[in-house]
Amino acid sequence: MKEAVEEDFPCLLLKSDLETTEIKWFNPYAKSFLGVEWTSEKKIIDIVSKASSIFYESYIKPILLANGEYLEVQITLLSGSGQRVPAVANITVSGNILYWAVYVAKERDKLYQELIEAKDQLEKKTEELTAVSRRDTLTPLLNRRAANDDVLKMISQSRRAFVPLSFLLLDIDFFKKINDAFGHEEGDRILIKLSHVLLEQVRETDVVARWGGEEFLMVLFNTDIKDIKPFSERLHNAISEISLPSGKPLTASIGGTVLEKGDLAQPNLIAQQLVKADKALYEAKANKRAHTRIYDSVHGIVKI
Repeated sequence: MKEAVEEDFPCLLLKSDLETTEIKWFNPYAKSFLGVEWTSEKKIIDIVSKASSIFYESYIKPILLANGEYLEVQITLLSGSGQRVPAVANITVSGNILYWAVYVAKERDKLYQELIEAKDQLEKKTEELTAVSRRDTLTPLLNRRAANDDVLKMISQSRRAFVPLSFLLLDIDFFKKINDAFGHEEGDRILIKLSHVLLEQVRETDVVARWGGEEFLMVLFNTDIKDIKPFSERLHNAISEISLPSGKPLTASIGGTVLEKGDLAQPNLIAQQLVKADKALYEAKANKRAHTRIYDSVHGIVKI
């Protein structure tokens, strides 16, 4: 078997001074790759990128002094043509001399970049799938399950530092008649347009969802009874801008309640609030519709 000689190694082999980084020797492969003749003036910092040079002084050198070696350190070489080439170096110390075995890592770097891109694409796809799983099948609103999860988070936050939460149930007036008169396609169009109106009226801190059929849920963060009146007035006005095929404005009834500090100890908190809001909604629909009623623990159900 042929005895291995320095010409046979397919990597850069170098010796350099620990303090000055002056290159004391390199093998033919390094000479070919770097495209330079060995001279006493050549230093490690001349054959690596500026970032790698700084990395050497600030990080690699201290580790070498402490441990006597540094394995699989990533650096960037400068080839004879000036091209930046990713590389992996194993470095050991003997006295004041560093011994370098440097491997060009183009394929490894390419694979790493491909893995990063694949990871980014997977994360993006996961985010898209998560968004789809949270969204209502017809409208741009949250579905019931996602809304329930988000409201639980709001309640948890309110327990840590209390703020009132207003629960509002909205139901489109005479929606069955709209479907019967103009068809389900027109009914879907109304649901979608209303959803956009709701999104325009709420804040990022609020939750708005299609709760089922023509019923919608809004949970308003840091909102009490006195805040509901101006909000509901704006909302009713915005809804009336949606025109039915007959030319008449769309209307909706709203029932609501406010989660107060004393309610936080109750079990099934969301269900309890929705029962109150639903009672208020029933009263609104039973009394001329197109307005808002609120369940108040002191005064009962009141029109606002």
